[in-house]
Amino acid sequence: DTSWDAMFALLLQFKTKNGHCNVPRRHAEQGKSLGDWVSKQRFKKSKAALEQRRVDLLEQAGFEWEGTVTDNDMSWGAMFELLMQFKTRNGHCNVPSRHVEQGKALGQWVGNQRFKKGNGALEQ
Repeated sequence: DTSWDAMFALLLQFKTKNGHCNVPRRHAEQGKSLGDWVSKQRFKKSKAALEQRRVDLLEQAGFEWEGTVTDNDMSWGAMFELLMQFKTRNGHCNVPSRHVEQGKALGQWVGNQRFKKGNGALEQ
């Protein structure tokens, strides 16, 4: 599939520039929604719907199947601290999905935590 191969090539370019394959969800390369494509690859693999050849290529490139929706340098604990700051100011943890806290996509992170909890994938 040439479109998959083209997106994979963009992923490799992203890795060359950034040193990792953990593409932010809304990131675009050359007008293509690379972040969405990366998310779809993770989803397809989770449903055993991604061809093994593609899984192998992604893994050889250093693809992270769990990924994050925030910057790589932000640990879970650091994002949790941002959530606590939000709660202190707002009195709740119902962060809007597009909310950004100190330049970090806190709303996306909270949504991801809820998704993981619902699927039993959130670490205790």
